[in-house]
Amino acid sequence: MAGVVNKMLAEIERLMHEVKGVCDNIAHDLRTPLTRLLAGLERVQRRSSSTEDYRQGVDEAIAETQAALRTFSALLRISEIEDGIRRSGFQSVDVVAIATDAVDFYEPAADEKSILMTFSVEGTPILAIPGEPSLLFEAIGNLLDNAIKFTPEGGAVSVRIRGGPRVTDITVSDTGPGIPPDESETILRRFYRTERSRHTPGNGLGLSLVAAVARLHAMVIIIDQPDTGASVSLRYETKDAARPMA
Repeated sequence: MAGVVNKMLAEIERLMHEVKGVCDNIAHDLRTPLTRLLAGLERVQRRSSSTEDYRQGVDEAIAETQAALRTFSALLRISEIEDGIRRSGFQSVDVVAIATDAVDFYEPAADEKSILMTFSVEGTPILAIPGEPSLLFEAIGNLLDNAIKFTPEGGAVSVRIRGGPRVTDITVSDTGPGIPPDESETILRRFYRTERSRHTPGNGLGLSLVAAVARLHAMVIIIDQPDTGASVSLRYETKDAARPMA
């Protein structure tokens, strides 16, 4: 019992630190676009002398406002997923179909950077798992979006579904700069961004959303460190052997 209580207290302490960190990061990440928005409007007010100048200023203000709204929307989305309410609507999901849709959706973005995108199914993984298709699509899509974003032109991104009769790994790998070993856990925190991604568009919430979807579906996130690039897997395991879908 003492061990259980200590574990609970450690978890509470971790969550409190995480809440504080999230609040600090929200203040930091929203201050920047709001500061740019205010500065842009003040600049337009002082210097603009034509309709075109005002139009450009309004367009910039709209873009900054939309960026802030996207951040809030992502936070609300993560909170909704973490509440676990949607678990009651789970159905049998064909993970190959979901992954295929995600690959088809992001393939044009990969083509724009001359990135080779491949998809394969290996072994005899569980191909039907309980879940919500839209959330699993969103999780795989976020992994693909990150992989394409950080992979240089001419690189490669792969999606693999593999495993055995009791386990399924959905793995997205790329040939980008990779994830520093000491940041493999912290990158799942909200708003966290590695030094390599500081100047890349984004709000640091993509992998947090993936982590929330994984927890909801009783999945584990596995981050590997290949020789080149990064490899992130969503692993689903069942205690009972499941018959793969045809």
